[in-house]
Amino acid sequence: MKNERRKQSPFWTPIRPALSRFPSMFVWLALLVCAGTAQAQERVIPDSLPERPRVPIYEPGQPLFEKVLKNGVRIMVQEQRTVYTVAGVVSFRMGTRYENEETSGLGNVLLQTMIAGTSKSTGSDFHVRMRGTNSKIEASVGADVGQIMIQTDREHAAGAAALLSDIALYPSLPDSSFDAARVRATSDATFAAESPLPSAFGQYLAAMHAGTPYQRLPQGLVSTIAEARRSDILALHQKLSVGGNMTVVFVGNVDGKKLLAQLEKAFATATPGAAIEPAGPEPTPLAADTLVTQERPWLAHAYVVGYPAPGYKDPDFPAFAMIDSYLRSEDRSPITYWMANREDAVSPGVVWTLFPVRGSMCVYFGATAEKFAAARDTVLSVLQRLRTEPLDKGEWTVQLKRVQDGYFSKQGEPPVRARNLARYASQGLPLDHPRQFETALLKLTPEDVRAAAERWFTHSCQVTLGPPLAPSGAVGP
Repeated sequence: MKNERRKQSPFWTPIRPALSRFPSMFVWLALLVCAGTAQAQERVIPDSLPERPRVPIYEPGQPLFEKVLKNGVRIMVQEQRTVYTVAGVVSFRMGTRYENEETSGLGNVLLQTMIAGTSKSTGSDFHVRMRGTNSKIEASVGADVGQIMIQTDREHAAGAAALLSDIALYPSLPDSSFDAARVRATSDATFAAESPLPSAFGQYLAAMHAGTPYQRLPQGLVSTIAEARRSDILALHQKLSVGGNMTVVFVGNVDGKKLLAQLEKAFATATPGAAIEPAGPEPTPLAADTLVTQERPWLAHAYVVGYPAPGYKDPDFPAFAMIDSYLRSEDRSPITYWMANREDAVSPGVVWTLFPVRGSMCVYFGATAEKFAAARDTVLSVLQRLRTEPLDKGEWTVQLKRVQDGYFSKQGEPPVRARNLARYASQGLPLDHPRQFETALLKLTPEDVRAAAERWFTHSCQVTLGPPLAPSGAVGP
């Protein structure tokens, strides 16, 4: 996991970009260093540091123009006249939470194919239309939300809105674009399934979230993607593009009432229907510590250990935002900073799998046989210490500010605000969720965070993939 993630909102912790940054097997093995003794070491932070004033920084912006159409589509427009840009987002309930083995990974293929053209303007005409509206389009899928975003300027907002509605409701889904998207998705899923750290993370998900949609890697199943046909994504689009499953948000230098009326007319043609249902139950706590050890023909070990963690709808979510920031801090974390700095492990990182009710928080790393046991024990010690010892005053002051700044980073920019508003609506969260988060965050104490870790860090799941472990290096609880 790239440690710069702390600069982003902890609310949105996508797993796919994190896994895509894992080094390949060969690079990973080449980075391994000679044997040594791993030691936990942390920067000493004086308790005399003054605590910064806890001042809210959330800015909600102008009031929303909002309407829910008869077919279920929810539309929101927010004026932001101090900028020149405009951003629009169509958000769908989709992703890992709503996928089964027959559809695993197809959501990403669908969105990447949708942005290649529409039935009203295919091929070169589509690109001419994009240039004519000065638009940029991108698509992404998370654990439970997929979004298509268009960015333009105030002079072309109306044209961009019309283009985005055509993409959402009338995609051409051309064969060539579908084949290209399927090849890329198959490559990503194959890498995740076969490379050391991603495959260890896949085993971790299978054990930690068994029996739920979250037990599969977010890239999806290789076999499902490779065997997909255009008819499969056509059927998926028809399922996802019903009114109750879509949210449309525009933010920027626009006439709010005028643009809202345009969007109402454009999306009134969407097929009526309710939001789709999850493909399976939410995760439940592990009944006991779970150990997964598999021999692989590698020169070193890939290791993942984690515990249950709150989802974004849980009251302990702000407390775990503090824990997440502490564990992944690029300049002071005992894991991602000190273990990497001392070369005790390769590519140590943190993944917080964020689902609605509960997810998990895990640490991963690669290590030689000589360094593995010490590195593993260091990680376990750090995680257990969070249950028994509150963060000291100096560390607390630093991390509280980082969480607050990271969560509201670039909050005034139309693309960020549009994405967030659309995501909250799709996830069933109140639109003032950021305010609720910040209020709870600023009320926290170090003891609150310690108590939250004690509640959630119960039974662990540990996965070790690599060469045979010597008896003295056996994985322990």
